[in-house]
Amino acid sequence: MYQKIFKKYLDDLSAKKPSPGGGSAAALALCTGISLIQKAINYSTGKNLKQTAGKKSLARIKNKVLKYVDKDGEIFEKFITSSGKKKIAYLKKSNELVVDLGKSAISAIDISKGVESGIKKSIISDFYTGLNFVRLSLSACCYNLEDNSRVLGKTDKNIGVFKKYAGR
Repeated sequence: MYQKIFKKYLDDLSAKKPSPGGGSAAALALCTGISLIQKAINYSTGKNLKQTAGKKSLARIKNKVLKYVDKDGEIFEKFITSSGKKKIAYLKKSNELVVDLGKSAISAIDISKGVESGIKKSIISDFYTGLNFVRLSLSACCYNLEDNSRVLGKTDKNIGVFKKYAGR
């Protein structure tokens, strides 16, 4: 039943149009990763307060980042149709979103490290798959910032930290 829900998004992602694009896919990957980590915590949580707190923190991150699946495309469409200073302003706005997305991914990684030892072995594969989705999202943020840096003529200071966390 999910393939019908995702089909339009995937068709739009592959189409020759500005939205959705890489930033949207990075946000979706982060939300997917967090969801898998949450699933692993849900199957593992007993009275472990660290896992309970981690689950709540991950939910806040996911709720914030899910909006970026559409917001990234909205900003990029404005970037494509603008010129001059407005175009640069939208590119900077895009960078801000990508930096926040990357920082959110780092937070998710840090939270995951704190709960990993309590994850049941029967669900650990979902946990690690989720963590890999989070790192994939972070890696996508690096590529996006690197591309934007070439246009802006200035390397974003977050790229190095993002690469380290992403394992790049």
